[in-house]
Order: sequence, then structure tokens, then C-alpha cells
Amino acid sequence: MQAIIQVIKLNDLRSGVKDGRPWELQDAECILLNDKGEPDQVGVLSLPKDLRGKVERGTYTGSFALRASLRDRRIEAVLTGLVPYMKAPGGAK
Repeated sequence: MQAIIQVIKLNDLRSGVKDGRPWELQDAECILLNDKGEPDQVGVLSLPKDLRGKVERGTYTGSFALRASLRDRRIEAVLTGLVPYMKAPGGAK
């Protein structure tokens, strides 16, 4: 599953230790764009480990996978990758 995402702000990388295990998180403030490239929704995306500290502001095609949350076992979409978004010539997708 894919979506067009505009990253408008990267939050600071956070880390700590819980139950003796280290953790690290980074979130990005984002705008989900519709097929016309117009803002549809605003929200926060948690960046996967391999993208933390590497993403810059810009527009991307985001790839997602479905996974069960470790906290409450709810199935949710999880960001798995970002590729710079290239609008097709002539407005075609």
C-alpha cells in the first residue's frame, strides 16, 4: 500500500531505556496528499529504524505494511519506506 506524503517537520530523535531495554524513536509531522496533490489529512508518522536521522523535509511516496501493534495487538499500517515523489508528466499518474 502506498500514499503521497509531504514531510513538513522532523521531530528530534528520542531514546531511553525501558525494562532494561534501550529504545529509539523519531516522528515526522506530515500531510497526506490526495491524488490531485492537495492536502487531505495532517498527522504524525513514526519513522522506521533504517530511516531515523536520514529523512529530510519534502514530498515522498510512502510504502506501508500491516502489522499488529506490540502495545495493544491492533492491526495498523506501519511506514516501511520513503522514495522522493516524482509527479508524472502531463498530470498523469
